[in-house]
Amino acid sequence: MLGAVALGCSKVNPASLNLLTINLSFDSAGGSEQISVQTNQNWSVSADQTWVEISPSAGSGSDSYQLVTVSVGENESEQARQATITVRAGELSKLLQLTQAGAPKFTIRDFRAKKADKTTWYKLTGEIASIANEEYGNFYIFDETDYVYVYGLTKDQQSSNDQSFSKLDLKPGDTVTMMTLRSEHNGLVEAGGTIPAYFVSRTAGEYKLGTKVSSTKAGWLELPATSASDGQDLLIHRFPDGSRNYAAYYDYKHFVSTWVAYPLCGGNIGSSGGRTDAFALDPLLPRDKQAYLTGAFREGNAGKFDRGHQIPSADRLETRVNLETFFSTNMTPQLNALNANGWEVLESKVRGWAKKSDTLYVVTGCSVAGSDQYALDSEGKQITVPTGYYKALLRLDKDKNYSALGIWMDHAANSATSIRKDMVMSIDELEKKVGVDFFVNLPEAVQKTVEAQNPADEAWWWNN
Repeated sequence: MLGAVALGCSKVNPASLNLLTINLSFDSAGGSEQISVQTNQNWSVSADQTWVEISPSAGSGSDSYQLVTVSVGENESEQARQATITVRAGELSKLLQLTQAGAPKFTIRDFRAKKADKTTWYKLTGEIASIANEEYGNFYIFDETDYVYVYGLTKDQQSSNDQSFSKLDLKPGDTVTMMTLRSEHNGLVEAGGTIPAYFVSRTAGEYKLGTKVSSTKAGWLELPATSASDGQDLLIHRFPDGSRNYAAYYDYKHFVSTWVAYPLCGGNIGSSGGRTDAFALDPLLPRDKQAYLTGAFREGNAGKFDRGHQIPSADRLETRVNLETFFSTNMTPQLNALNANGWEVLESKVRGWAKKSDTLYVVTGCSVAGSDQYALDSEGKQITVPTGYYKALLRLDKDKNYSALGIWMDHAANSATSIRKDMVMSIDELEKKVGVDFFVNLPEAVQKTVEAQNPADEAWWWNN
């Protein structure tokens, strides 16, 4: 009898792979996290990015969960980054998604808060607002937090300024990234300095706060008449919110604006910021069509002159728009004995009147008729010296009534400490004197009445 043959077989467990985590997230500083892997197969873990480290990266099957450490270093970029981790066990695989936050943006406000030193370099990014010197690279940049003046930028890292800035072809509106020290000059925070900042990258942009037109039909009450055939252009500058800042009627022959017109009230004067002293080229014109004033006017045939504003710096205190008042198209060669005396008194009085009105519509202008005097810009261009200056004022009071005042000052030393009745005239008289048609957007009947007023007889001007 044949013995019974026992046939048996072992039980084979199917392949399995389990993970307790399918997502990992890290802040910009990096660090380590553990994932738990359970499989009855030999396994491996890999990442599709080299900045992810895994330990251990392989193992044998087990009934228990095994720990794998995933580590990432600091993310120095402001951009978040992602990686995919693949766990394989035999023919099975599972994916984990890893994300790491970008580094907090280093802002201009952060930069300004640092202490000045000559060894610590910072990576700084901002949009160019205006350029004062196109050889050495002196300009203002801003971001959503603040502004800072860059005193010297070079194409490559240099111990002194090699005047390579012009090779970068940077323009207002471009966003520029640089490496820079944090310095100070006369107590003011600067990027660059004795050791210049150096260029990293540029994102092309465009100047957003201005438009050039030959004439306009805009109904702004401050605007005098313009013409498309007189060879002058209207340079319209705006606030960041798109509202009008000022308009300059530019005379290419004399390199000065015939007039600058602007609305004035407490709201657009502002209450923060202040004088930037950032004399710069107007982005609306090429350099050869305007005065290039890297310093004061050089002497021409008539002595020394200040860089005199038409719309005053103090009429626009907020930093971004104060920069716009330092464009060379807003400057004329003006005697210090006028600029720092009677003319400054007038400017201050006009601001006071504006703050007590609904709006004061202002035209500040100069006359070059008959002038044979000139000053020189930094390149030797001859800039005509005006023979006189004026202001035409249209006041809208809080009851929506209008009144007007004209005033002329010869371009000569003026020691006036107040504005007197014998210094003013009607708008009609001022129009005849300077040949400008003011306030053309008033209704005709209102214009006729207001421009004929003798401001010496209007008590409000003298009681406020």
